Amino acid sequence: MTTASWYHCSVKPVSRSAGRSVVAAAAYRLGERLEDERYQAVHDYTRRRGVEFTFTAAPVDAPAWAHEPEALWNAAERTETRKNSTLAREVELALPSLLEPADRQRIAERFAAALVERYNVAVSVAIHNPSNHGDDRNYHAHILFTTREMTSEGLGKKTRILDSRQTGPQEVKKLRELAADIINEHLAAANADIRVDHRSFKERGIDREPTTHLGPAATEMERRGEQTERGEINRQAAEVNDETLQHESLLAERDALDKAIEAERERISSPPADPEDALERMREAAEPFREAIETQGAVPNIESDGLSWWQRLGMQLAEKARSFVIAFAEKARYFWQAREQEQEREPEPEHNYNDRGIEP
Repeated sequence: MTTASWYHCSVKPVSRSAGRSVVAAAAYRLGERLEDERYQAVHDYTRRRGVEFTFTAAPVDAPAWAHEPEALWNAAERTETRKNSTLAREVELALPSLLEPADRQRIAERFAAALVERYNVAVSVAIHNPSNHGDDRNYHAHILFTTREMTSEGLGKKTRILDSRQTGPQEVKKLRELAADIINEHLAAANADIRVDHRSFKERGIDREPTTHLGPAATEMERRGEQTERGEINRQAAEVNDETLQHESLLAERDALDKAIEAERERISSPPADPEDALERMREAAEPFREAIETQGAVPNIESDGLSWWQRLGMQLAEKARSFVIAFAEKARYFWQAREQEQEREPEPEHNYNDRGIEP
């Protein structure tokens, strides 16, 4: 039985202080079209690919709307009034690629049901397929759950156990262990010879190919350049370990890039948090074009810049206007310089005054 190195289960907040909308987050993960009442916006991700399965769960006595993502997450937005409120929590859970889709779905359902029972919250779940540019084994689930208990009347008091510094880390560890146990049950049912371990690498050590002790005789032979059987075992183990480290490093880097891309997509799709945020986004969008105009006088590769025809026409008109202003200013400068030179060459006119001292 071997231990999988791909296991991942993390818990993180969805916070308003970070400029996020939980309605936008839910729409993106579920691949749905949700109207955002707080920001008067529509988040439409119905054309998004790679969403394998979605569902929303709530306690048995919860109102019917608690099972509808748009109503649920708009209610979560309304209930939280502070500008730094935590709107939801999210569990990112890696799922085994060797299992069937139905098994991955069942793992997500069982884990979501455990969250509902443990914290009495409502949960929205989306299982995503691997991205085209990433690891083709990267099946995973995004599990959003409310920060407040879901009662028969709606959202109630806050669940504080994950917020506390004393209880939070231990609670996250229990969730990781719970997810690992559910996954391992399904792996065993599928007769797979692999299991996951919820403990960190620091707690359990990273699995590597073992090396063997050479002994004095083999060591001396290796020093003389004579290859030994034990030395060959160690060389092969070292090659495997190097390849494993490189592979894990590449996977970690690719996973970090995928997460960064997803976070940026969500940030762009979320409404601005305040007027300053809106102005900053406008400046970011215009910066490449401003720099191109100042340094080159035109936008490079304008036909492949992804702009619509009216945006491209606007950029072209702006550049023509800029060129016209520069040319006009240059001509005006030459005109006034010539005028000043002529005035310097002309003699001062004689003034003739009448008897009233007034120049005719």
